[in-house]
Amino acid sequence: MKKFYTLALALIGAVALAQTPLNTNGSLEDWPTATTAPEGWFMNTDLLGNGSITKVTGDAADGDVSVKILAPSSSNYQAGLADIDVTAGTEYTVTFWYKTGETAKFRFWGQWRDADGSITVTDDPFQPSTYIETPVGEWTQATVVSTAPAGATILRASFRNYNGGSDLFIDNVAVTDGTVSVKDNNIAGLSVYPNPLSGNTLYVTSNNSIEKSVAIFDVLGKQVVNTTTSNGTVNVNLNAGVYIVKVTEEGKTATRKLVVR
Repeated sequence: MKKFYTLALALIGAVALAQTPLNTNGSLEDWPTATTAPEGWFMNTDLLGNGSITKVTGDAADGDVSVKILAPSSSNYQAGLADIDVTAGTEYTVTFWYKTGETAKFRFWGQWRDADGSITVTDDPFQPSTYIETPVGEWTQATVVSTAPAGATILRASFRNYNGGSDLFIDNVAVTDGTVSVKDNNIAGLSVYPNPLSGNTLYVTSNNSIEKSVAIFDVLGKQVVNTTTSNGTVNVNLNAGVYIVKVTEEGKTATRKLVVR
């Protein structure tokens, strides 16, 4: 079974929420040959050791193709996206699917750069100080959100496997920016809170006390919740990430951006 964590873009009613991923070939389906990097990706194996980066057919989060990164006995091997143009001060979301072996030790790494090279940052979610070391034997989705620092013009996003002999599978990678168009005022006094949300109870209220229909979409447009409020609340179980909440009340609709932590 695949585990769904986060991501979203869509057309909801007449409101355009669609975001096109900034990267290309995140699904890895466009791979000229098994001995070259897939379109829109780079493969870094210029390190000592006996690791490998290979194309996998028939085992993917979606479609038919994924990439397998086998770490060398020392250092790491990495696969990453071609450099993405970014704007300083803008929020960016990276969503990916992964699967690991029993001795997992990997991390997503996002390097902010300008024309002269990398930019030093501290406490950035794209540069975690810890590894993901919990083995996951099934395809699982994860989301990381960060804001481009001053001077950044490029994001270089990669997946680094450190533990020799452990397989890391990556698939369906999407990088989106924080611009989402929402419709604000169709429902008088609409409030969706707490936002950010860290629990399971989401309040959806307005000037009208009647119950409302609530649909929640991840940033690629997949509907993850479809329910009705009860006493102005809905119970949700959402993984960390960015979502769009569509609320319908007496034929009127409005949307809100929701951050889940």
